[in-house]
Amino acid sequence: MVNYQELAERLSVQQAHDRQTQKKPALRGSHATRIYERVKAVVDHEIEKANVELKMRKLASVERVRAPSYFGRLCLSFGSDVLCAVDLDEVQGEIVAVISGPPNAQELARKAFMLSEYQPEQIAEELVSGLLVGEFS
Repeated sequence: MVNYQELAERLSVQQAHDRQTQKKPALRGSHATRIYERVKAVVDHEIEKANVELKMRKLASVERVRAPSYFGRLCLSFGSDVLCAVDLDEVQGEIVAVISGPPNAQELARKAFMLSEYQPEQIAEELVSGLLVGEFS
């Protein structure tokens, strides 16, 4: 027979411990999705700003990849060599970005942005600048 009183007490102790060890709770569900959509919108604006500077120097431009295989995923490319794939991990409450490039689409950099610690504008700026230099700060 299950002793729910004992289980409730253990859960209470565990939650108290979790509250003490966490800085900020992870953002999950629809709130995380709204933040991710905001990041996508701000990334589009950052791409426009970056491309103005890149075109003045006759360099390749940053583009957003909108292929069907990337549906719901934010993918950016710089020229034909470097790709940045950005995914929302609702379970962890973070946005994970991976930059890959030559040779053989090798992973060059990876960063997880905790949604409780970054603003959408900060994430967007770091995504675009990270793509240009091939690493995240």
